[in-house]
Amino acid sequence: MEQIKEDLYNLITETISAVMTDDWALIQLNVQFLGEGLDIEFDGVYLTPTQDVEPLLIEYPEEVIEALQKLYLINREETGERANLMQINLTSQGQFKSEFSWDQELQDEDEHFSKGGTAREWMEIRKAKYGSPEEQ
Repeated sequence: MEQIKEDLYNLITETISAVMTDDWALIQLNVQFLGEGLDIEFDGVYLTPTQDVEPLLIEYPEEVIEALQKLYLINREETGERANLMQINLTSQGQFKSEFSWDQELQDEDEHFSKGGTAREWMEIRKAKYGSPEEQ
């Protein structure tokens, strides 16, 4: 299993490095797993060699999405713990670190919208349960 994970991490690292056209020193990629890992959303930033923080705006090839879904399933199988977030830090020298975590607010939002809930309803639920974004 460790070799499979290493191969998946290598694929992710090599592919992101290949599609990243700007000069960079560090990439922080945040992955949200929705619908039991079937849907994936990305956001992130990268640090330029001059220490500027820029939004990470790249297209993620299908093989990266599939590799992340496999890692999600492996993590769930190995740990038995639920996770809906994964943070990946990648340096331009090839160092790679990842961490899975759980965000209950993200889960509640995903469940709300998957049941046909509206944005207005979610904002009211979110404020009542978690406070307004300004309070966090």
